Amino acid sequence: MNMDYIALENLDLSKFDDPVTRKELANKFFKALTGTGFFTVSNHGITNEQWDQQMDLAHAVMTMTPEEKKVYEVSYEDDKKGVYCGFKIAGGPGYHPKVDFYNMLLNDKVVDREVPPILKPYMPETRHIMDHVRDVVHYKLLVLLAMSLELPEKDVLSSHLPGAASSEYYRFSGYAPLTAEEKVKSRGLFMPGHADWGTFSILFSQTIAALQVLDYQTGSFKWVEHVPYALIVNIGQGLEVLTGGLYKATIHRVLTPPADQAHELRVGLFYFSRANDDYLMLPMAGSPVLKRLGLDKPLDPDNTFTATEFLEAKKHGYMKPDFDHDKPKGENHADMFRADDRYEVAKPLVSYDIKVQ
Repeated sequence: MNMDYIALENLDLSKFDDPVTRKELANKFFKALTGTGFFTVSNHGITNEQWDQQMDLAHAVMTMTPEEKKVYEVSYEDDKKGVYCGFKIAGGPGYHPKVDFYNMLLNDKVVDREVPPILKPYMPETRHIMDHVRDVVHYKLLVLLAMSLELPEKDVLSSHLPGAASSEYYRFSGYAPLTAEEKVKSRGLFMPGHADWGTFSILFSQTIAALQVLDYQTGSFKWVEHVPYALIVNIGQGLEVLTGGLYKATIHRVLTPPADQAHELRVGLFYFSRANDDYLMLPMAGSPVLKRLGLDKPLDPDNTFTATEFLEAKKHGYMKPDFDHDKPKGENHADMFRADDRYEVAKPLVSYDIKVQ
């Protein structure tokens, strides 16, 4: 299969500690975030052995039986509160029934929460990776964000304090192969074109091709190429709001892999960052960059949310249009992705027009 890959910037974090090369990183960061909104990260401090162990654990957890998973499933009560800890509700509203995931909160209020037996002996190592991604990789991205906005580091770091976001989590995911009927109903999509809700989404690069990103210049989706042992980062709508549209949320989707991989379970590892629960989702107006560009005004003057309120609105359809124009809906299409939406579909939150082929 001829794969049309999108070109991504790479941030080499070995250059972070030197003030001179850190400026070079900040320039690449700015270029990536004003371009595709996707970039790769190398020299992130996770060893190949740690990486492989986490991938093995994710596979073991995602191949548990439905009966075994049921014990650790998110309750409807917690789901309504926005507490996403454990397995998602199987076939629950807003998700494809063949997509499953297991969430671990970075800031879990439940002490000694029970985890699956297959994972429990390895929780110290897993917790170490969770903390490393947040406290090292994500921290460095926030510093680069501050540099790119010409803000003091403390102004950006204080918006994402460790322990202040109740919905910051680490995720194991599994995408099971689709039947021919399921492909028709879902247009071949595990997840439709969408923007993530938070600040940064950090993905452990996956060997099975399924991730595509919307090229804003052409209006077409392109494949994201697997880079062994690299992290892949994209920006969410939270960061778009906080930067007044300077850094535009990346539209991406997950679809049926190429034929030679379509029969395999696609297992993934993710970290999702959020602003503090009570942080007002408005442009960081102290930024000289945003002021110079005239981007220090709210993108949606009619709605001001805290981070928690913003995530709840996004969960129920706020600014969630259909981007999959290349995959028309047939008469047998079933849109499980909008099953729990309350907001009417409106213009995208992205702050400029997207070409549509």
